Amino acid sequence: MVKKIILLHGWTNRRPEGIWHRLASTELRQRGHQVWYPQFPDPDQPKAEQWQELLVQESNMMDEVQGGEKIAIAHSLGCLNWLVSAMTNRITSFDRVLFVAPPDTQLTDQADGIEGDPVDLTHPAVLPAIAAKAKDFNIIAGDNDHWLPRGIQQTYGEIWNMQPLILKGAGHFSLEDGLGRWQGLIDWVESADPQDLLRR
Repeated sequence: MVKKIILLHGWTNRRPEGIWHRLASTELRQRGHQVWYPQFPDPDQPKAEQWQELLVQESNMMDEVQGGEKIAIAHSLGCLNWLVSAMTNRITSFDRVLFVAPPDTQLTDQADGIEGDPVDLTHPAVLPAIAAKAKDFNIIAGDNDHWLPRGIQQTYGEIWNMQPLILKGAGHFSLEDGLGRWQGLIDWVESADPQDLLRR
């Protein structure tokens, strides 16, 4: 069955050739799925409101296409972009949402070029917002991600009472970390089985 999928890139990302987002976008389209892979403006110095506006419009356009599961795959800062939209109730709900290597918000707050207040992962509105905007929600991260110095379980899992998936050696899921084509992601889109994500 045809899926509607949006891929949300992160900070400094210009959708380079060879990155898993782009490879997955192409392969999923070739399999007959509808894929949105927008370039968010000024990725080196992202402005939160501009990123929010684009995400809302893309999400609305997905809703205009009838039928099919609506899936969001967010990477790095793209995870926080989706989360803010969910918490402010600016987007309609997704059938499935996958966070890939969400960063420690203490680090994004300190990063030169990322504007806006850091997302408070402990805020009481976070989990209700996720539940309202994602019928199914999963997180996957590497065990050696420099954006998660405390590890994904301590940074997100314990706070949100979840058990994130860990893909060993995946780093921050970047080209520099050697993650190109990701078979598990393609499989997960079609199967909805989170365990498929652990397949390189």
